[in-house]
Amino acid sequence: MSAVIHIDLDAIHPVIDGLWHRTWVRGIPVPGEPLSMMCGAEGVVTFAVLSERRARGAPHQCPRCEVVYRRERGIAPSPVARRC
Repeated sequence: MSAVIHIDLDAIHPVIDGLWHRTWVRGIPVPGEPLSMMCGAEGVVTFAVLSERRARGAPHQCPRCEVVYRRERGIAPSPVARRC
């Protein structure tokens, strides 16, 4: 018997230095795989349980990734981002 865990690829937001980023993935990345973020940052894939993130505090959104994400989808710039 298998136990399926469904993962929404659009909801994968890697965290680097306290910022969560957006990235382009076509499948679930494997540990050790290099990963490029929409803002140009790069990192190597690792996985951790959610409680570890909570212990460090919630990460903040990368404003540069959000600009690229919105531009690619024809979404107006965030009014919050303009104030930052």
